[in-house]
Amino acid sequence: MMPPTRKRIVEYVVAILIGVGVVGAVILYAEVGPFAWMPSLRWWGLAANTALLVWVTLKSFRRYWHQRSFWLTMTAFICIHLLAWSAVLLSVSEWGLLWFLPPLIIEAGLLVLAMHKLGFAISAPL
Repeated sequence: MMPPTRKRIVEYVVAILIGVGVVGAVILYAEVGPFAWMPSLRWWGLAANTALLVWVTLKSFRRYWHQRSFWLTMTAFICIHLLAWSAVLLSVSEWGLLWFLPPLIIEAGLLVLAMHKLGFAISAPL
């Protein structure tokens, strides 16, 4: 096995820091919250849903990370995703966290298909 490069070490450190930040936010929310300024559980679910969707897509198209067009396309799709989900979550009075799962599977498939149709070939298996 090859030793990790400096870039790979930085990627791991950033991933670990993000994970620690998320866990810290969840613990803070559990211990101190909820406050009026803290988002409700449905918005935390949207954040997790969005993070998972972005992770799946980025992993699938890693070789295009250096292209500006890839990031502009991803940004457009994530904006559409957030606008649609915000409209849904604002219009319903109750939303369970597991209700994110079926649409997430469909949305991830459609996003990967749309990226492929726009000329970005899948570089890694899901």
